[in-house]
Amino acid sequence: MKRLGFVVLALIILSTFTMSGCSSAQKKLSEDVKGIKTKVDTLETRVEGVETKQSEVERLAMEQAQRVEELKAERAARSSGKTNVGIKNKGSRQGKEHTREIQTCLKNAGFYKGEVDGVKGRKTRGAIKKFQSANGLTADGVVGKKTWEALNKYTSGGAALSAGSVEEEASAK
Repeated sequence: MKRLGFVVLALIILSTFTMSGCSSAQKKLSEDVKGIKTKVDTLETRVEGVETKQSEVERLAMEQAQRVEELKAERAARSSGKTNVGIKNKGSRQGKEHTREIQTCLKNAGFYKGEVDGVKGRKTRGAIKKFQSANGLTADGVVGKKTWEALNKYTSGGAALSAGSVEEEASAK
C-alpha cells in the first residue's frame, strides 16, 4: 500500500512537471510569434517607404524625360527657322503678349482651357500640339509660320497677326 501511494505521488509530481513545462513552452512560442509579427510589420513599413520613394523617382524621371523632349523640340525648331515666341521672348513683355495672343486664339478655337496669363506652360504647349494635330500640322508645340497662319482666324477683335510679322519680329531680335 505504501508502495502504491508512493507511485501515485510520483505520477502526480511527474505530471505536474510535464504540464508546467508545456505551458512555459507554449508561452515562449507565443512570445516568439509576437516578435516575428512585429518584425514583419516593421519590414512591411520599410517596403512601403521604399515603394513610395521608387514611385517618386519614377515620376521625376518621367518629368525629366519630358523636359528633355521639349528642349529637343525647341532646338529643332530653332535650327529649322521656326519662331517659338513663348520661348525666344520668355519673360519679356512682348513675349508674354504674344503668348497671351496664342492662348487667346487657342481658347477661341476651343483647344485651351486654362487662364490667359502669358505663360507658355504645359497646358499651353499641350493645346498648341492638339491644335496642330487637328489642323494637319506637325504637332511639335512650336508656333511657327504655318501654325500662326492657322491660328490667325481665331484672333480676338480681328487684330490678326500675320506669320510674316512674327518672323520679322523674331529675326529682328
